[in-house]
Amino acid sequence: GHGIPPDIRDRVFTAFFTTKARGSGLGLATARRLVEAHHGDIGVECPPGGGTIVVVRLPVLPPEAGLPPAT
Repeated sequence: GHGIPPDIRDRVFTAFFTTKARGSGLGLATARRLVEAHHGDIGVECPPGGGTIVVVRLPVLPPEAGLPPAT
């Protein structure tokens, strides 16, 4: 596809925002809440050639677990 237009990219994670006639607007908002609850982040990239890439980054260990001592 053509990707997400720049004028709405900042709103795709807003609850109840949708461009679909039958959409609820909860998919990406829920995904963001879940990812952030696990100390990660989620973002949208739209390459110049078209399309959309949703990037999810999650930590290997939660912050409260701490890191093992370096050897």
